Amino acid sequence: MAQRGCNMTVDQLLNDPLTLALMRADGVDPVSLRTMLASQARRLAEEQDLPPILLTFSDTAMPHGGIQGG
Repeated sequence: MAQRGCNMTVDQLLNDPLTLALMRADGVDPVSLRTMLASQARRLAEEQDLPPILLTFSDTAMPHGGIQGG
């Protein structure tokens, strides 16, 4: 059953088993995606003269074999 109004953080989304399976099927490297997202967030903050955005990712391995943060 689909949930309505489910808000996930970027960390939760990137560690979700379904997201990981889709990235694997599409040949997306999760670490590279996380690096790119953090880089873009910093660039956008700098362009808008905002304080730096801190993107944090889980530092623990997920029980389903998800990637480690970093």
